[in-house]
Amino acid sequence: MTAYIPDNPDLYEHLTGIQYLNFISDIYSVTRADREVRMKKYADLFELTPNLGDLISSYSHGMKQKLAIIAAFIHNPKLLILDEPFVGLDPKASHTLKTIMAESCAEGNAIFFSTHVLEVAEKLCNKIAIIKGGNLIASGTTESVKGNQSLEDVFMELIEE
Repeated sequence: MTAYIPDNPDLYEHLTGIQYLNFISDIYSVTRADREVRMKKYADLFELTPNLGDLISSYSHGMKQKLAIIAAFIHNPKLLILDEPFVGLDPKASHTLKTIMAESCAEGNAIFFSTHVLEVAEKLCNKIAIIKGGNLIASGTTESVKGNQSLEDVFMELIEE
């Protein structure tokens, strides 16, 4: 299974958070027992539990991003694709997401994510791809791409060529 989280998630704003998570769980045939455990785990981690009964239309951008993250992880995807996943998240939620991402990868899942925050990519990723003008200009393990430099320095050199 695959999950995708855009940088600006489009959610069904006429639903409550819990209704949305149940809807996503139904789509992916997540059992009642599994969804309850996962909803509690992730909603507690992202401090969204008190707001799950509220309409999504009342959520801030950060709360919507957290809900989209929970919805993505609720069905335990083998591949997760994230576009600027930290946009709109507070520092604690960003840290929580990084921890969950690391745990997911440790379980054998894969995560592709795009980011303009190269320090995050350097710290989190074991493989890096740099794209310029729609063309792949560098790829490989993080260490092989950056060598003895920072990823930001390598990126700046590559885009100036």
